[in-house]
Amino acid sequence: MENIKISVIVPTYNRLELLQKQVHALLNQTLPSHQYEILIVNDGSRDGTKEYLNILQKDHSNFWVFHNQNGGPARARNTALGVAKGKVIAFTDDDCEVDKNWLATILHEFHDGVVGLQGLTFTDRKSVTPLTHQIDNETGHNSIPTCNAAYLRNLLHEIGGFDETFPYPHNEDADVGWQMQERGEVKFCQNMRVYHPPRIDKFRKVAKRMSILESEFTLYRKNPSLYKKYRDKNPLKHIYCQVFVKNMWYYMYSRLRYWRTPKLMLQGFVLTIIWYIDLILKYPKYKMLYRMLKEPNK
Repeated sequence: MENIKISVIVPTYNRLELLQKQVHALLNQTLPSHQYEILIVNDGSRDGTKEYLNILQKDHSNFWVFHNQNGGPARARNTALGVAKGKVIAFTDDDCEVDKNWLATILHEFHDGVVGLQGLTFTDRKSVTPLTHQIDNETGHNSIPTCNAAYLRNLLHEIGGFDETFPYPHNEDADVGWQMQERGEVKFCQNMRVYHPPRIDKFRKVAKRMSILESEFTLYRKNPSLYKKYRDKNPLKHIYCQVFVKNMWYYMYSRLRYWRTPKLMLQGFVLTIIWYIDLILKYPKYKMLYRMLKEPNK
């Protein structure tokens, strides 16, 4: 395996059916199999993922499996990063499907001065509903979602990999992306394509989505200057100006597109109202977190 040029890291948790499609796409790349390795980190799945991955590992010499106790995607990615052999590390997720030329494109796009890449991620917009999760990044985003990103391995080690202290699986990819952009060019590549199908989540899970915004304070604490450069003046302003006002009004307006399916439209309106109320109730806590960031010694 001395010829490994690129390592692919995929964390997975209880998404066996989606994972199977992704694994099939990764095993059938146009790049010769001896030039890349696939590292799947099972983050404590209980749906047959462990058994499925163990069988595949026996059949493919470039396929490696790691089994963790559930600790989140940051820890899972770090597990694989510690043993990855490729000069380039490519990241994607278990609910995506990479293009057959994905790895070949990544290797082709790295050149002097480029420390990372983010690719075009698209979805099936006709299947999007208020209860689906999907990434639709067709022009580039400074948070650089790890469903479609690649970085130089030595620089990932230099920054310490992914920060496992984020309270929710949110913003740990932005943290890495911002640090890498300070070290060189992170290029957007349209030919580096990943399909992110809309994934239906339970209403109860979607209703709690505003909780992940607590990770904004961790991101700001790590590097206030980068937060101001790439996102907003501070996390409190971002949450209550950008999310609470601008994003919520957009969500409320966008629910009207489901007028032909009243149940979906009602679910969308109810979710948005729940998010509004949740952010109002969370304001004292978020204000306290921001005050602690401004006055760390008090």
